[in-house]
Amino acid sequence: MLLKNGKVLIKDKIEQVDIKIEKEKIIEIGENLKEDGSFIDLKGAYVVPGGIDVHTHFNIDVGVISADDFQSGSMAALAGGTTTIIDHPGFGPKGCNLEYMIDKYLDYAKNSLCDFSFHGVFQEVDKNSFKIYLTYAFKQEDEDIIKVFQYAKNLDMVVAVHAENDSIISFFKKKYMEERKGKAIYHAYSRPSYSEAEAVSRLIRLAETVEFEKLYFVHISSKESLDEIIQAKLRGRKFWVETCTQYLYLNELNYLEDDGEKYILSPPLRKEEDIKALWKGIDKNYIDIIATDHCSFSLEQKRNVINEFWKCPNGIPGVQERVLLLFSEFLKGKLSVEKYLNLTSKKPAEIFGMSSRKGSIEIGKDADLVIFKEKKLVLNSKMIFSKANYSCFDGFKLLADIDMVFLRGELVYSPNLEEVKLNKIGKFIPRY
Repeated sequence: MLLKNGKVLIKDKIEQVDIKIEKEKIIEIGENLKEDGSFIDLKGAYVVPGGIDVHTHFNIDVGVISADDFQSGSMAALAGGTTTIIDHPGFGPKGCNLEYMIDKYLDYAKNSLCDFSFHGVFQEVDKNSFKIYLTYAFKQEDEDIIKVFQYAKNLDMVVAVHAENDSIISFFKKKYMEERKGKAIYHAYSRPSYSEAEAVSRLIRLAETVEFEKLYFVHISSKESLDEIIQAKLRGRKFWVETCTQYLYLNELNYLEDDGEKYILSPPLRKEEDIKALWKGIDKNYIDIIATDHCSFSLEQKRNVINEFWKCPNGIPGVQERVLLLFSEFLKGKLSVEKYLNLTSKKPAEIFGMSSRKGSIEIGKDADLVIFKEKKLVLNSKMIFSKANYSCFDGFKLLADIDMVFLRGELVYSPNLEEVKLNKIGKFIPRY
């Protein structure tokens, strides 16, 4: 197959080139390539690498099972220009080994429509990357974290960390429960920005203790945390930083809406000053990746516990909206070609061991491609494939829409198709 006349985002520029695909791979890139089979004339549409979302939670059980399984979640991903996800499994039963949850999730993912991989959760450890928590069940104490960092350093592994101070959160949660202050806004008050910043600072120092340099902070949400990150970077410390789409567009005033419970997630939404700081951090290269932490629950599941935020399942959908929102930022000039690619596909592939086949448009890599056409439209819940059946970004204005999505050379999504191809062609992607 040949894709002709596209405006292709490659490295740090846009090139008007053709892309030839054969046996799932890109085999040639150049001008006026010879048509020796089927071809699609893109007529100047934009071509970008398939997005990689390194932080999703499909099929997760937090006492309430999330709305999206791997089929619906991956369909939402494809419709939003994400062709590969790395999912964070939930905790297994006490005493289980890592293989227990990975085997369980491999079974869950057999209906995935996009490509996928997994992080391990630190009960045992994964061969490439794993995740530890400073809050929730199975939270890790400092002594154990140092041991984890030493172990990971010896094995050249990435450690992703949910950084919030559990004692601070527990204090405020108990306080508001006793005072019967259960409205959604108190969820934000119960997890103040300094509970995240303290944990970030402590983890940086713990990693520094054993000279561990593959620490990865998930979903950083606040200016206060970013200030700690910047100071550490200026000291020469090496680690990676992720933020999520919601922390760049939504703020704690959303909790005051009539349906404010739909925005309950952890960390919570912050203030407008935090949003500005995060965008500045992106501009200054202090933030490496924008992911989603897609963890969807239906409005019914959320509304079952109105005015008791501590019982509300934590998480929002977002895997479909990320690339759509960020590509519009590119068209506005807020993100350069290089930065857009780094944030959505290139850095995710590099950090998490997929760059030999994913993350950029290059000869020899998987033909994971997204075709954008410039078009003004308003994002709305009717566009969404998530079984949560709502979007926290309802009403946001976009400058382009996805025309086609290719996964390893096969057209898997287009709004122009009579029906979406549910071919179950997603593959597990090993990471090295």
